[in-house]
Amino acid sequence: MSPGRRSIAAIAFLCACAAWAALSTSARGAAPLPPGVAARVGASDITVDSVARIAAAQRIPPAEARDAAVRDALWAAEARARGLEQDPDVRREISLVLTRRLLHRLKEEAENAGPVTDDELRVATERHWLELDRPEGYRTVHAVVRLAEDAGEATRDKARALADAIRTAVSSSREVAQRTEPPRASGAQQPPPDPAAEAFISAAKGVPAEGLEVVAQELPPVTAAGRALTPEPQQLDPAFSRAAASLVARGDLSGPVTSQFGVHILMLLERIPAQVVPVEERRAMVRDEVVTGRARDAQSRLLEGLRREPEIVGAVDVLLELVRIQP
Repeated sequence: MSPGRRSIAAIAFLCACAAWAALSTSARGAAPLPPGVAARVGASDITVDSVARIAAAQRIPPAEARDAAVRDALWAAEARARGLEQDPDVRREISLVLTRRLLHRLKEEAENAGPVTDDELRVATERHWLELDRPEGYRTVHAVVRLAEDAGEATRDKARALADAIRTAVSSSREVAQRTEPPRASGAQQPPPDPAAEAFISAAKGVPAEGLEVVAQELPPVTAAGRALTPEPQQLDPAFSRAAASLVARGDLSGPVTSQFGVHILMLLERIPAQVVPVEERRAMVRDEVVTGRARDAQSRLLEGLRREPEIVGAVDVLLELVRIQP
């Protein structure tokens, strides 16, 4: 057992006898207690409100809550009388308990601050947009003839002609797409390769590039506005995204599409349905996260204010960092 734990155990052991003795003395006390006071330990009063809070929190009868409060007060008084609260390990344990109570109070205040506001819902929705407010997406495979920004018109004409040749070459991959289904993941495994995408890429790479750079690859699903349906923020070219959204069925091919990267030929592999959770259902889903966020913000504000007090900054930083608000 650590020195701190031994000291705390010593407090309990040393105070137990004194507690029971004082309890019996309190029971025999002749002086009436003032209104609102349930018990008195030395110079300390235990209020009726405190007993009520203990009873409600621990779900015990008021008499049992009063006895528990008296017992704790007696232990504390005996510990102070013996100077045990000066033990560094005991002081740290007491500080941690008080800090946990403070953070629990912050969490309670956040919980009682009312329903999730529209602004809080908007921020939470943006954070979890893939699950809560996802627009329709379009998964494609494409081949792009790369062009530099300063490419001349002759080079651009050559790129468009090559893109036309690629579109002709990849037409056979449409048949593969039409007779197959988009692959699905099994359990935690990644989905197998899409045979239509493989056929498209193979055919595109088989077209002579004529000195130009051609990139053929499958892309993540994208919305019509260009936002990739991925956890990591990723924005695709608007011209490309609009072209992807114009395709209707698996295997549909686009004409040449010019973007900032070059000239593309796209084939639709799959349309990903939108997933939009109704607002009030969404509000209920994010409530715990919002409440935790409120409490953490309150903790940050508390820390910021206390850090302006040089004499307590070290202790506050250590204690509040040791005890974190959890969802």
